[in-house]
Amino acid sequence: MNHREMPFGDIGLFTSDDVLDNELVALIPSHDILTAGFPCQPFSRAGVSARNSLGKKHGFECTTQGTLFSSIERIVRLKKPKILFLENVKNLVSHDQGNTFRVIKETIEDLGYVFNYQIINSETVVPQRRERCFMVCVENSLHDQRGAFRFPDFEGKSLPLRTILEKNPDPSFTISDKLWKGHIERSKRNKERGTGFTTGVADLNKPSNTIVARYGKDGKECLIPQDGKNPRYLTIDECRSLFGYPKNFSLPEKRTPAYKLLGNSVVVPVVDRIASSIIKQYF
Repeated sequence: MNHREMPFGDIGLFTSDDVLDNELVALIPSHDILTAGFPCQPFSRAGVSARNSLGKKHGFECTTQGTLFSSIERIVRLKKPKILFLENVKNLVSHDQGNTFRVIKETIEDLGYVFNYQIINSETVVPQRRERCFMVCVENSLHDQRGAFRFPDFEGKSLPLRTILEKNPDPSFTISDKLWKGHIERSKRNKERGTGFTTGVADLNKPSNTIVARYGKDGKECLIPQDGKNPRYLTIDECRSLFGYPKNFSLPEKRTPAYKLLGNSVVVPVVDRIASSIIKQYF
């Protein structure tokens, strides 16, 4: 909708074992930079907890989602881009006592790249506390010519949530009495037993909590206080601002899919700043 580009298709299908190496080489254009974010749920703290409780596998043992990295690996092996620019959740680094991250790093290094990573919090560029692991991997010969990659600086003061709030949001974003009562009771129970999520209204002088794909379900990650009324969800436009998208960036008209897309998104100014550093240092 925004870029007038039609996705080629499911990467898992055209990188499957049914597709021969020479066919894949012909399918994918040569490129200098490969950007990718493989599914984070098998590696995220919440995802791991959920899978453990259900007796499901996670990380590289997850046969449904954890294997997308293999598709990336194969494309890199066949097309040899100069730079890999990858993103994942912070917990990727510590998952399985660091073994998952070690496998990723060693796999990329064996493909002929120098592996660099940094955990970056977006709260100094947008008023959302969102920590993600960014990996910039430089092909060995390019690294020898231009040196090690240097991540841009994200130090500074965190931005307050109040700076992006609308003055007169639609009343329909106010949560119901039933939902607010459920939040209060659930938080009380979880606090008493010392486990589980607790819900409260956001501190408008600090960045928001991380907005996740399920935010539209009950809004518990970030509820906005209102005088004389129940708290409310962030509006779609406010969430758009929390991820640094321009106002004219199109999103689905219905709230649930819009929240889901944003909750799965990267923070645009963070990616833009890292990408600019890549271009400046290597191209």
